[in-house]
Amino acid sequence: FFWKIKEKLLWFIRNNSRDAYKDQRKLLKNVESGIIIDVGAYIGNTVKSYQNYFPRYKIFCFEPFLESYYYLNNRFSNDSNISIFNKAIGCKDETRKLYLSNFPNLNSLHKPKARSWGFNDDKSVVVETITLDDFCSKNNIKHIDILKLDVQGSELDVLKGCKTILEGGQISLIYIEWQVVPLYENHHKYYKIAEFLGNYNYQFFNIYNINEARSGQLRWADAIYTSKRIRDKMIDQFGEGTGSGW
Repeated sequence: FFWKIKEKLLWFIRNNSRDAYKDQRKLLKNVESGIIIDVGAYIGNTVKSYQNYFPRYKIFCFEPFLESYYYLNNRFSNDSNISIFNKAIGCKDETRKLYLSNFPNLNSLHKPKARSWGFNDDKSVVVETITLDDFCSKNNIKHIDILKLDVQGSELDVLKGCKTILEGGQISLIYIEWQVVPLYENHHKYYKIAEFLGNYNYQFFNIYNINEARSGQLRWADAIYTSKRIRDKMIDQFGEGTGSGW
């Protein structure tokens, strides 16, 4: 009885204080320095959060929208651990149309649908895309501790461009925005992302920053996926029997 009460209390606390960055820090608790790749860095709020929890990590930021790229450069110009690139990441090297919203955090390489915000002016620019596989090869990056993706419908495209890294289990954690209600054409839904990552032994860990419509419909959220190596460490710590909690 008391075990059940304790379990319910811990569940209540957990579900009212869930923090994606704290969880990533716990999952990488013994890794004090490493590499974070932030794809879709926008103006750097995610970068600041990572700096707080991972102060000794190197962070590589990718932002294709020029105004946001300039803002990032100014914001982090004095931090040698942060490198910023005015590139988009995709499934191949090419030039793509970036559709521009009046809310730049919604800019997308996928054409917006009617339900998207701020695209009434029909503005776009041409940007270059590269793959993470090529970037890591050229920059001698052997392992990525955290890959963060927030690219408004292009998340699966980015993942398809790092198959070599995924095959080797060279990404410890993937922190990704996924959609239940797609806002862009060819917008890959959450189950397609899970299915793709499952082919490389990455498993869903938890969900964060839930956004619901007035109807109660879940629209989008952020999720963490763990590599097999991280998952095995969890099993070692919490066991694998009934009620083990991993």
